[in-house]
Amino acid sequence: MKNAGDNENVGPPDGDLVAHVARLRQRLEELSGELQRAKGTISRLQERLHAQAPPSPEDAQLRRGKSRQLERQAMILMREDAVARRFQESLRPLWLGDFEGVEFAVRSVPGVRVRGDFYDVIKTSANSVVLLMADVSGCGLPATVIMAMARMAFRTFVPQESSPLAIMQKVNDALLDAAPPGHHLKAFLCLLDLDMLTLQYVNASHHCPCLIRRGEITRLDTEGFFVGMFEKPQYEQKSVQLEVGDKLILFTDGLITLFEDPSGESGEAWLCNFLSDRAGLRLRDLMRGLNDRFARGPEDDVAVLAMELLREQARSKTMSIASLPSEIRHVENSVLPLLRAKGWGERTLFDVKLALEEAVSNAIKHGNQLDSTKRVKVEFSADEEEGVISVEDEGEGFDPAHVPDPTLDENIEASSGRGIALMRAAMDSVEYNEKGNVVTLIKASPWKLEGSLLRGQEQPEA
Repeated sequence: MKNAGDNENVGPPDGDLVAHVARLRQRLEELSGELQRAKGTISRLQERLHAQAPPSPEDAQLRRGKSRQLERQAMILMREDAVARRFQESLRPLWLGDFEGVEFAVRSVPGVRVRGDFYDVIKTSANSVVLLMADVSGCGLPATVIMAMARMAFRTFVPQESSPLAIMQKVNDALLDAAPPGHHLKAFLCLLDLDMLTLQYVNASHHCPCLIRRGEITRLDTEGFFVGMFEKPQYEQKSVQLEVGDKLILFTDGLITLFEDPSGESGEAWLCNFLSDRAGLRLRDLMRGLNDRFARGPEDDVAVLAMELLREQARSKTMSIASLPSEIRHVENSVLPLLRAKGWGERTLFDVKLALEEAVSNAIKHGNQLDSTKRVKVEFSADEEEGVISVEDEGEGFDPAHVPDPTLDENIEASSGRGIALMRAAMDSVEYNEKGNVVTLIKASPWKLEGSLLRGQEQPEA
């Protein structure tokens, strides 16, 4: 068995996703046709076998022949189901170990018919991991083939993109082109930063995962339709700041079915009560508590992927990027979610994004002269008071005091200086080191600024 650190990100065979998906789609259509013909034959045979008229010797012989044919068709369906089951098992990640400071637990129980439930854990770097829980519509071999398409698409696009939103959009486009009409995917996708403990997530009509913190249950949900059904589903991405001791439970609808109550109360309500009553347990003990439910033999497939954080948030995070303009979005997708998860509003985030883009762009273009062999180092941190970002290049540096101030009338036509002025307008502090190759940006938290404004409005007592 591989451990978590051995989990590799692999693309489609020969790197050709489109061709591979086309072959899978063709095979799926063939299998769907065969399945429909078999179902039609079974239906017709059942109608004949249940005829009320007493059979003649010839009819009895015909019925025995048709009965044997029906048995053969049933055996074919059983073999297809067995193939689908083995296919489904082969697609599960070969992974049992834990990341440092993070404990994982998985449970997968097959139902009566094979469904398209699947999960995945994809390590994108030494300090980030993607978690996926998904469910394909339908059952049997067709659902399993679509599951393979979807899993391949996720594993292809996860290394290419740095946000769950962009990944989900690309997977949607791939399935929209490849999957037969009438089939779609429900999915929850999240990206965990193991340093800053920020969780970015997108929920595409899947059951909302449960975040357990200090005995309280929070459901993680966003706006977004099924994957592979609409051309522009308008997915929404959110961020949450995790803490040591937090537990995250992802699951498919088979688990909800296990918790359904004859009295009429919803399975989701029972599941939330179950988790709330056991919120103080360690993850392994909480998962053991599900064994009694699993022992009932579910009708539908059940998949559970759970995680518990055993590590504290790092004080700061450092990342290094190549001197390519396309790398700027990777920096933004690391810095901005941290501030958003801490509750910073969109207006303040826009200012930070503006200044960050300018600082990194200057480091790439002016500091490193677009030399892709040189690196740009970005270090950032955030607490209740402020966010601090430093950007360092490998260039010779410059003296910002000699850069003309574009806000002055005599410099209105100057070709330089606008970037520094823009950063100073957006941030509360912009400082350079003595060499001029490191710029430090500081932005006060929105609530700190609001508190200062309120104190400024207070009138002294008479």
